[in-house]
Amino acid sequence: MLERSRTEIAVESADNTGTRSKQEIAYQRIKERIVSGTYSAGYRLVIDRIATELGCSAIPVREAARRLEAEGLVVYERNAGVRVSNIDSTSYVETLSVLAVLEGYATALAANKLTAADFLQLREFNTRMQQAREAFDLESYSKFNQAFHRLICQASGQAYLLDEMDSAQRRIDSVRRVVFMLIPHRTTDSLAEHRHLLALLEGKAPFAEIEAAARSHKLATVQAFEEWNRLRTTNSLNPGLAAD
Repeated sequence: MLERSRTEIAVESADNTGTRSKQEIAYQRIKERIVSGTYSAGYRLVIDRIATELGCSAIPVREAARRLEAEGLVVYERNAGVRVSNIDSTSYVETLSVLAVLEGYATALAANKLTAADFLQLREFNTRMQQAREAFDLESYSKFNQAFHRLICQASGQAYLLDEMDSAQRRIDSVRRVVFMLIPHRTTDSLAEHRHLLALLEGKAPFAEIEAAARSHKLATVQAFEEWNRLRTTNSLNPGLAAD
């Protein structure tokens, strides 16, 4: 087999870099429009039209769409192409609101049962969340976030309560990662709230104060999501207001 020349390798490398750059542009443009509401739930993405708009071939746009599919922001449908994912906002808000009440109570019950080793582990989870946040690795972020709360709630020793919480978690797991993609500032806010919650738990704060803090922590995500959904709806009704 003939050895490839330096020129051939350099040209291929430049082509690949160009494709990656165009894919990133397409990815960011489509994502911005989904987040802003310009592309609302169920909106069909016409790959060729987007490619023409961006002045590139359909290939980087398709690759961008695959990235967005992996993140849950779009779905591929038979005979329909690529569509923006639907989020049952009413179900999500109702379920997360119930989970906020359950988790607040479980966290307060756990306050006097957490050990020094538990607190070390909780801090480690928070550190790993911070690292995942900086790398924008939302899958790992979500995993350590769930581990953080599960460790606390399991210390409550309330089997029935934990079962009910698991049931609620399963209802929203399918959209959890998508929501963090849409309101990424919640990841930063959440870390600060975790630190505050740990301070209350270690300081043996009153039951009601711990319960309220844990409940507010979950409800803050509800409020951020509702605000995003309100702005998205406004922008979809008034396209001129949407970010481009």
